[in-house]
Amino acid sequence: MVSYRVRAGFAALSCAACISPAFAQRADENAYSNAEDAFGTRVGSEGVGLYSARNARGFDPSQAGNNRLEGLYIDQQALIGTRLARSQTIHVGISAQSYPFPAPTGIADSTFIMPGDKTIISAGVSYSEFGGPGTVTLDIQSPITGTLGVVGGIGYAPNRSEWASPNTNAVTTWLLHWQPTGNFEAIPFIYYVRGIENIVQPQIFTAGNFLPPKYHRRTFFGQKWAKRESRDLSFGTILRGNLAPNWRLQAGFFRSDNIRPENKSVFFRNTQVSGLADLDIIGSPKHRSASTSGEMRASGVFTQGTYRHTVHFNVRGRDTTRIFGGTGTVSFGPAQIGVTAPVAKPAFTFGPRDLDLVRQITPGISYVGQWARVAEFSVGVQKSYYHRDVGREGAPFVTTRSQPWLYNGTISVTPTDRLALYASYTRGLEEFGTAPDNAANRGQPMAAGLTEQIDAGLRYRIMPGLNLVAGVFEVDKPYFDRDLANVYTRVGDRSHQGIEMSLTGALMPGLTVVAGAVLIKARVTGSSVDRGLIGPVPQGLPPAVYTLGLQYGPAAWRGFSVDSQFTHTAGHYANRTNTLRLAATMSWDVGMRYNFKVMDADVSARVQAFNVTNAYDWKINDASGAFAPTPPRRYMFRLATDF
Repeated sequence: MVSYRVRAGFAALSCAACISPAFAQRADENAYSNAEDAFGTRVGSEGVGLYSARNARGFDPSQAGNNRLEGLYIDQQALIGTRLARSQTIHVGISAQSYPFPAPTGIADSTFIMPGDKTIISAGVSYSEFGGPGTVTLDIQSPITGTLGVVGGIGYAPNRSEWASPNTNAVTTWLLHWQPTGNFEAIPFIYYVRGIENIVQPQIFTAGNFLPPKYHRRTFFGQKWAKRESRDLSFGTILRGNLAPNWRLQAGFFRSDNIRPENKSVFFRNTQVSGLADLDIIGSPKHRSASTSGEMRASGVFTQGTYRHTVHFNVRGRDTTRIFGGTGTVSFGPAQIGVTAPVAKPAFTFGPRDLDLVRQITPGISYVGQWARVAEFSVGVQKSYYHRDVGREGAPFVTTRSQPWLYNGTISVTPTDRLALYASYTRGLEEFGTAPDNAANRGQPMAAGLTEQIDAGLRYRIMPGLNLVAGVFEVDKPYFDRDLANVYTRVGDRSHQGIEMSLTGALMPGLTVVAGAVLIKARVTGSSVDRGLIGPVPQGLPPAVYTLGLQYGPAAWRGFSVDSQFTHTAGHYANRTNTLRLAATMSWDVGMRYNFKVMDADVSARVQAFNVTNAYDWKINDASGAFAPTPPRRYMFRLATDF
């Protein structure tokens, strides 16, 4: 349970966030210092913890529609990176209970960089991990008037990817913070990134129950003309203010647009033990995923002595358009993985594209009751109106509708000042990504389905600044896979039962720990399992992951610190029939940081080494079954300054 002090008035509470000091400096970015648990924290380019926006409890929060901006719902189709979002935190278990309408899988909440009361210009340069010229960034935060401030940034990254291909991106972002009164603020923003020259990693599919042969990981063996260009545009406005002494309004209106004018995928099919394979390249016409989405929430808070009652009236909505399909495939015959062998660019023949139109609106009401330092209880109910039209260009649409009730409940108690116990149940409606590249319906979005999650656990304050979180969970969702006709569709149900643990904080002065573990028992049921077409355990999901992150930088070191992160991943199945396993893996990353001043300017020098032992392991895409090697040993140097 999140403890609180009973406030005499709601206005003072609600405005605290409006006037709190902003910190947009790049020189003080540190994921270890900002992590409140080990379930996933990203600050700038650094991340620590078990989970991410693409993986929590074995599922994908972003795919589930659980992205939030400043706590408000966004149907995110385009990138929103660190030039705009100061940090991103994955909320599961007890940390997710602070959201009035939580969702299964976990919530990936990003917070904005906000301008402060003085002008700060931040410049950064980093050396590419894979030998490119590096990344250059320039950011500014500045007050314009007494009520208006601006945050802006540009970046250019002519790098190379971990598979040695060109990977060039340019980004610009701007945000305004207008606060005409002490209890109202408006935050319009725009974020644009251009993928100028990106070549996707070749996808390797073996011909049997064996792993591909190892090859030199810094060898580019794709095709330079097989590029994926992209344009990502996100913009919107957040409004927050007090409607009355006890009522507060929050609203977010967002547009998220991803366009791929050109898209090529390189396949090495039927790969033999020798590495000989069949080379196919798939070309796609222009694809687009765009969404207008948002959320409005009115919250009323009423206090009675040590009791506080909060009521939320909420509505979320989205209007999403996806244009995909029409792909053409060209076969080039035998080829060797890991060997550079350029082929001439062919003429691709494209077919008609598919359209997927989704409109969804979800009103809801939630109640939260809090008894100061004793207990907290919440219950919420939503009614989702889901409408989807799917069809091919020039053909009639097929319409599906769904109007399920969604509900959630949470409870937490604090029997002592150190101990909090929690439990929750959540029912949601979500979509399940798109069909993988090797499916007959490549790129098709999957239909929406109901999901459920139940969890319980505890948080214990071992000592000031050091917290332990432990919990159990079960998440149930539909399961999608390729059927006998190679169509990616729902073939059953999937359940993840697990245990997760986190230990974070200061073990001693100067020593910070971010340690976590998750153990998952994942099972699939349905006709495909019953007929023996697939095994009962989903591929690509390790049953256990352990991570230990340490940062040491005592005050006597005057801004210098060292850090290290170990991650152990248990062995897991590498195919759908559960007849091939990947071995357990261990990765080790180390780093050093030095924060200092040059003529009153804050400067940060950061050096990191990833995969220090240069371990060679394989990872598998759980949807397509494609193999890819883990990245080799690599280094990163970053220098940032605020002046």
